[in-house]
Amino acid sequence: IFTFGSYRLGVHGRGADIDTLCVAPKHVSRDDFFATLKPILLADPQTSELNAVPDAYVPVIKMIYGGIDIDLLFANLDLSQVPDDLELLDDNLLRNVDAKSVLSLNGCRVTDKILKLVPNVHSFRLALRCIKLWAKRRAIYSNTLGFLGGVAWAMLVARICQLYPNAAAATIVSKFFLVYQQWKWPAPILLCPIEDARLDLAVWNPKVNT
Repeated sequence: IFTFGSYRLGVHGRGADIDTLCVAPKHVSRDDFFATLKPILLADPQTSELNAVPDAYVPVIKMIYGGIDIDLLFANLDLSQVPDDLELLDDNLLRNVDAKSVLSLNGCRVTDKILKLVPNVHSFRLALRCIKLWAKRRAIYSNTLGFLGGVAWAMLVARICQLYPNAAAATIVSKFFLVYQQWKWPAPILLCPIEDARLDLAVWNPKVNT
């Protein structure tokens, strides 16, 4: 089980859900996951409000477990077994993996990549907490409502951290508004060069997707 999103970034707050990913070897299918795990969870007295959505764009089991909101995704890899030290940023793990598993893996891969690309994780976390609070207070924090979601806000803050690698969190917050007020939109926010691992997967192109 891997975590991602605000919990993995270290910026979760009270009442926030925890985004999780269950990684399985190749002989465990998505149908096995939903058909087998759902009744097990329903039989657990700590589980409530369980809702399995296997046909969603990113299949997920949503539930409250032990009083905590959990979103549980699933991905099966082309491996005979899943090692304890599995590194999800390894592009070779995406070989022979179906599209739904790639989408499910994206959350963990993006979160881990952001943490690797910021020069000072502590300052990044403090600044991101502040920006998240600012956005939520102004009701502009929600990708389901057409605004930026958690990952987008994290990427915006991470880019400022890269531009000012030695800055304290308070300075990063100040520079955040200054830089993006003057940003030449729709120029993309890039934390690293776009990589094509030659896996026959869709790669975002800023010259087309603007």
